[in-house]
Amino acid sequence: MGHDEMGDIMGARLFMEAVLGFIYPRSLYCVLCGNTLMPGARMGVCDACCSSLPFIHPPTCRTCGKPVEQADFLVGDETVEGICPDCLHVSHDFLQATSVFEYTSSIQKLIYRYKYDGEYSLGATFSVFMAEALTGHFGWKVDLVLPVPLHPNRLKRRGFNQSAVLSTHIAEICGIDHSEDILCRCIDTPTQTRLGRHGRAENLKNAFCVRDKSKIDGKTLLLIDDVYTTGATADSCTIALKKAGAAGVFVLTLATGRNI
Repeated sequence: MGHDEMGDIMGARLFMEAVLGFIYPRSLYCVLCGNTLMPGARMGVCDACCSSLPFIHPPTCRTCGKPVEQADFLVGDETVEGICPDCLHVSHDFLQATSVFEYTSSIQKLIYRYKYDGEYSLGATFSVFMAEALTGHFGWKVDLVLPVPLHPNRLKRRGFNQSAVLSTHIAEICGIDHSEDILCRCIDTPTQTRLGRHGRAENLKNAFCVRDKSKIDGKTLLLIDDVYTTGATADSCTIALKKAGAAGVFVLTLATGRNI
């Protein structure tokens, strides 16, 4: 099945989700717990659920956005400020990354519902939180929003690209141009769940390529994904994009863990 056919299938599923949302308006109920929403509830989430979500708060790493225990720490006799232990020892190819939530068990379950249980409407809710983080806390100036792509084999199995749904909504909310067709995944890499930092980086080497270099030449890009772990995916995408002429890449994800 080709890329266009998979896009048609994803579009049909999202359209059906929208139709069902019109007939049975989910805006009346919390998308997380299902309780009736009170007037003024944020993004389809009740106050109780919103207050329980593990939002990331400062201090955070100035490079990858992971939460850190303190804003500075000693390395030998030198005080290092605003950077996590991971980024102190590993350089990244992207300019900066940030996430909305800590990757706790509750967020893991929500992401599973979104990616594997067909709850596509969660993507709209997640993307509003992500757009808020982008516009409310960062002065990033970007020209184009791109999702981390799935290989066609995985897209066929899953039925949709969770990052593309997020990036589409975020671009619309923030009024930024968007494209799903520029960056593609040219190698169907094995799952990275059990791999460490080095293994992930090796697994993703040359896994991404750019279809149309003219569309990103000299532009600053915003890369969207659901989870940031070691930054290997973001780095691999960034390397491909910069080789194709991009000026730089910022990374926005829904969730991230602490140092591993």
